Amino acid sequence: MFKKVLVPVDLGEPEFCQQALNLALREVSENQAELHLITVVAGYGNPIVAGYFSEDEHNKAVHRVAEQLQHFAREKLPEGLHPVMKVYEGSPAEHILSHIKHHEIDLVLLAAHHRSRLDEFLLGSVSARVAERARCSVLLLKD
Repeated sequence: MFKKVLVPVDLGEPEFCQQALNLALREVSENQAELHLITVVAGYGNPIVAGYFSEDEHNKAVHRVAEQLQHFAREKLPEGLHPVMKVYEGSPAEHILSHIKHHEIDLVLLAAHHRSRLDEFLLGSVSARVAERARCSVLLLKD
């Protein structure tokens, strides 16, 4: 049914996306779908990042995140499955939406945090923005 399945991964809470990953693996197995795993980190253009780290330190940190994503995939995925993996820098919602568009993703499986109304107002919700703007099916899994 779905040919390309995306699971955004928060490496700060890797177990949080386990349910989404389990559903994605079922879809991949049953339909020979292509699995995409992405993660998003704060970009060097972020004033907080630029204020505390040199550009070289930031680039090394992004490289370490890419290694962590590869480790996550080796640990969580069946042997022989080779997902498309990418680390983006910047806004999580915007990069998820961009990845959906550029890779013609059919299904996004996204773990959604339960936040207070104040948090939603102040921080926004990545899952809400993705669900609202994506041109593909989005399944939100609430914690």
